[in-house]
Amino acid sequence: MRKVIVFGVDGLSMPLLQRYAQEGHLPAISRMLEGGAATELLPFISAWGDINWVTFLAGQAVGTSWTGQGMPPDNQQTRNLLGQMSNHDLRAALVHFPESVAADREHYSFAPYWGRSAPWPGELFKPMGYTTRYEARTGNKQVKKQKLGWPPTAALAYHDKGAWQPLTQREDGWQFTMQGNHGENVTVTVIGQQGKPLLRLREQTIELTPGRWSRWLTFETGGKTAQVRFFPGVFNPENNDIEILQSQVTDRQRLSPQPEEHATPFYSRWVVKASPEEDYLQATLQEAEEQSLWLAESALSLTQHKNFSLWATVHRLIDESHHNCLGQCDPASPFYSPTQAAKYDDVMRQCYQVLDRTMAKLMQEMDDDTVLMLASDHGAVPNSYMCDIYRYLARHQLVVLNDQGQPDMSRSQVYLKDERGGLEIFVNLVGREATGIVSQQEYDAVCARTLLALGSWQVQEDGVARNAVSLALLKSDAVGIGFWGPCAGDVIFAYNAGFVWGVSQDGEDICPVEVPGANHGPQKPTAATTLSNNYGALLMYGADVRPGYYRDRERLGPWNMTDPAATIAHLLGLPLDTLDGRVMHDMLLPKR
Repeated sequence: MRKVIVFGVDGLSMPLLQRYAQEGHLPAISRMLEGGAATELLPFISAWGDINWVTFLAGQAVGTSWTGQGMPPDNQQTRNLLGQMSNHDLRAALVHFPESVAADREHYSFAPYWGRSAPWPGELFKPMGYTTRYEARTGNKQVKKQKLGWPPTAALAYHDKGAWQPLTQREDGWQFTMQGNHGENVTVTVIGQQGKPLLRLREQTIELTPGRWSRWLTFETGGKTAQVRFFPGVFNPENNDIEILQSQVTDRQRLSPQPEEHATPFYSRWVVKASPEEDYLQATLQEAEEQSLWLAESALSLTQHKNFSLWATVHRLIDESHHNCLGQCDPASPFYSPTQAAKYDDVMRQCYQVLDRTMAKLMQEMDDDTVLMLASDHGAVPNSYMCDIYRYLARHQLVVLNDQGQPDMSRSQVYLKDERGGLEIFVNLVGREATGIVSQQEYDAVCARTLLALGSWQVQEDGVARNAVSLALLKSDAVGIGFWGPCAGDVIFAYNAGFVWGVSQDGEDICPVEVPGANHGPQKPTAATTLSNNYGALLMYGADVRPGYYRDRERLGPWNMTDPAATIAHLLGLPLDTLDGRVMHDMLLPKR
C-alpha cells in the first residue's frame, strides 16, 4: 500500500537549507536532494502557517478550504483531499497539525496545533524556568513600544517566552511552585548533596545532571496522571545561584481520545527561545530534537504498521530560529552586524541539523512504498518597518477608532477580521454585516478609496520613497491568487518586503521596527534577500520520485501550495476533479 509522510516544518527556507547542505552540515537532507526531487512553493496571502498548511493539505485554494484561523472546513462538503480519502476508505493521521484542518470521520488527530492566544486546552502546566535571581531576570527588561503580529490585540511575532518564576531558599534547600493552568499547584524542592542538585517532587527524588534534561517523573494533579522533567541550568548553592528549567506538562486525554502509544509524553513547546542570547539554548535544542524524533516515531508507527495512508505534522523550531536570528545575520536587515552575524547563523544551522537527524531516521526506517515529503509553508525575510493598518485607514477617514484602537463598527466603513490573517479588508456593508453602514450604492466608491489609500502608503528610506504595500486587489480581481467565495475580503493586499504588521505606543501608522526580527505573514509571498526568501519549500524522496531533480522557479515558475495535495492524491490513486492543485509530474518518475 502506498503511504505518504508529510514532515512539515514551519518556515523552512530553501536558500538556507541549500547553503547548509552545501557546507556539509545536513548529510541526510543532502541525500534527499541527490536522490529525490525538490522545489519552492508559492505561498498564499497571508504567507503564514494557518492558511498555507490548510491549503497544502486540502488541495483547494484559500477561498474554498480556509474559513479562518482555528475554523476547520467541512471535508465532505468541499470534497478536499481528506474528504476524498474518506470516500475511498483511506485514513489520514494529523499529529500536531493546525486545528484549522478537520481530521474527522475515519481520520485521526493528535495534539492539534493551537494557534490562538487563549490557553491551550491540552496544557496542564506551562514550560517554565525557576531562578534565585528572579529580580535580575525580570526587573531590567526593556519594555517594547511596538507589538508586532496579527491580530493587533494578541500580537505574537517576538516569540518571547516570559518563563521565569522565583526559586526561594528554605531551611532544607530551595523551593519553587509549579502553577497549573487550572488552579492546581505543585511544590518542588531542590537540595544539594555532594555538590550535585537533587530534586524532590512529592515522594520522588532524582539527581539532576548539568546540561541534560532529567528522566520523566509521573505525578498526579487535579485527578489526572501527568509527566514532567527538569533541566539544571546553574547550581551554585554556596552563592545562592540556582536555575532550573521545567518542561511543559500536557494532558494526554485532551490531546486525543486515543493517545498514541509512546513511552514519553508529547509536548508542544519549550522553555527557552532559539536564540544565541539565551543562556540555555542547549535545553531548547534537546527538547526540540526529542519532539522531532517523537513525531518521526509516530509517522513510522502509523504509516508502516497501522494502515494509515497519509501522516502529516508541523515542527516549529526552525521558524522560531528565523524570527530570533535572521534579522541579525541577513545583510538586508537594518540590524545586521558583520561581527555578530556568525553566532546567529550558527543557531539557525543547529536547528536545521536537528531536522536533518530526523530525516535520517525516517529515510532509514520507511519502506519502499512510502513517499517522504519535507515541506514548509513559507520562509522569512528581515523586518524593517512596522505598519499599523487601522491607524492608517483612520487617517483616510475609512475607519473610526475606539479607545482600544479598534474600529468603532457603528462609524467605520471598512474593517479586518482577526481570524483572516490581516491582509483582507471588508466593507462594513448594509445587509451583509450586522453593523453595516455602507450602502450597496457606496460600495464601489469605498473600495476605490481603500485601494487608493493602500497605494499611497509610503516611507522615506535614504531619501527615496518606498511603498508599504506591494499589491492590492479587489476581490473580483484576486481570483488569480486564489481568493473567491463568501469568506474572502473585498480588498486583498500584501505588504512589501521588510514591512510587518503591528501597533506602536507612539501612535505612528508606519515607522522603523525597534528590535531585530524576521517575518513572513504580512509580506508579499515573493519577498527575497540574498540570504533567504518567503517561498515555501518541498523535498520529495522515496517511491516513484524523480532522483536528483530540482525545479528552477525562475525558469519554470514555482509550484503552488495546493499542488502537493493533488500530487498526494495522484500517488494514492484518488480522483483530482475537486482539487484546485496540479500534479507535480516533473517531480515524479514517468509511469511505465
